[in-house]
Amino acid sequence: MEELLRTLARMQRLDDQIGSLKLLQQELPKELNDIIGHVEQATANLLNSETDRAEIAKKQRALESDIKQHNESIKKYATQLSEIKTNKEYKALNSEIAYLKDKISELESQELLLMDSEAESKKQVERDKGELDEAEKAKRAREGELRDKIASLDAEIENLRAERNKLAHTLPQNLVKQYGNMIKNKNNCAVVYETNGACGGCGFVIRPQIRIELQLRSKLNYCESCGRILMERFDDI
Repeated sequence: MEELLRTLARMQRLDDQIGSLKLLQQELPKELNDIIGHVEQATANLLNSETDRAEIAKKQRALESDIKQHNESIKKYATQLSEIKTNKEYKALNSEIAYLKDKISELESQELLLMDSEAESKKQVERDKGELDEAEKAKRAREGELRDKIASLDAEIENLRAERNKLAHTLPQNLVKQYGNMIKNKNNCAVVYETNGACGGCGFVIRPQIRIELQLRSKLNYCESCGRILMERFDDI
């Protein structure tokens, strides 16, 4: 009977390892997707900041062009002043020159604001470049390792299952069926151990008589609450 209990304990240990690998099968792709997602997001952020900076530069060029055009018009009108013969025309041209000067002053104010925006935009581009570099560095460091680990998980799980099934062939068929049902329905846990006088699976207090039977290892015991196979822990398993 003790060898049967040892076999069940070994099977549970293998199923614990299988369960851990199945969790990795869920977690590792998420981690990989997060790493790739960070690179994609950082790339998008950099593209947006560079687009904003380019738009600011475009507006600056447009303002510079307008200022240049207005200055050329002022020079042209200033030359024409000497050729004007009527006071009315003189006042009209002076008024146009004054308007253009005011317009230039307004455009120059806008240009100063754009210079501040351009400086901040440049800083944002540099920040986004730094974040992209960090994201790509993390991707290079982990992507290959994660992909290799994900690819190997199926083989690792199959090897553990084969080892567990080999042990199962040494047990009575009805017991193997019970074990399999508990693995399926009781959170991958068919075998539990006595822990401080209670079931290690559900915490139910074990009766003194059952505790004696567990120490003797002369029969198969089940938790009176959760129904799992109950035994004392083996030091070598």
